[in-house]
Amino acid sequence: MQAKWLLKRVEYRLKILRTLLLSDKRFKARRFKYDFGREIQLSPPQTFNEKIIFRMLFDRNQRFTELADKVNARKFIAQQIGEKYVVPTLGIYPSFDQIDLDALPQQFVIKCSHDSASAIICTDKDKFDIASAREKISFYLSRNMYVTTRERHYKNIVPRIICEKYLDVFAHADRDITPELFRVHCFAGQPQFIEVDFTDARGEESVNIYDPAWRRQEVCVGYIERRYPNNLDTRIRRPARLDEMLALSRQLSADVDYCRMDWFLVGDDIYFSEFTFTPCAGRMRFFPASVDLRFGELWQQRIQP
Repeated sequence: MQAKWLLKRVEYRLKILRTLLLSDKRFKARRFKYDFGREIQLSPPQTFNEKIIFRMLFDRNQRFTELADKVNARKFIAQQIGEKYVVPTLGIYPSFDQIDLDALPQQFVIKCSHDSASAIICTDKDKFDIASAREKISFYLSRNMYVTTRERHYKNIVPRIICEKYLDVFAHADRDITPELFRVHCFAGQPQFIEVDFTDARGEESVNIYDPAWRRQEVCVGYIERRYPNNLDTRIRRPARLDEMLALSRQLSADVDYCRMDWFLVGDDIYFSEFTFTPCAGRMRFFPASVDLRFGELWQQRIQP
């Protein structure tokens, strides 16, 4: 076993111990103060991050678990809006060694169904490092995301491996100005802002925020444990199928007070990526910081105990 993954397993076991010693509420309160330099306000929550944490602590909507499961989400998308919006599945497996690697095409993606950050993108199977992939996927299969983030709706998802078609969003396009991922934030069934990810040819990341009319907002977003990605100053042409993407997001979020839907746009084809109900586990950074409150005001929160 590589030292990297051995260390990660040790760290994970320490986090398991932490869940036994520290309640979810105390953990999130401490983490919030560390992240934002102030006490969290939950009576009632005001900012976007506070409302995410409030949902994590008190909302027991079983639908969040059902749709956070990437296998179940695929079935739901196919039933609700059609199979054409689902990234083609190459196989679903309980363990890495059960994957029929010989049957996979030259390019593919492997990821787990119950978490984030586990994806492995293979663009050339002849150069695919099987041993390294086995270690990574095996670690993530053994990990319960609740232990790491306290996002309770991930706790009871059955860990599985998804093999799917590789989508080349940059094919025949200028990588520097081509959106890699669209994250549509919907409040009470209405798209209110779109978080658009870019990665240029040098590997530099940028994130732009747009309103539904594709007007770029003077807002930066990031994650507590990562540097702020820069806004991309270049004018980005409005995607030809943006209206369809927003209509689909509206349809899928109609009965939820808040959720985020992620989409890929490959040429003229739209593909669903995933549902997210607690973005960044309540650790999203905004600049200016006042945007945290502005987005929080969009969310008329309903809790299902």
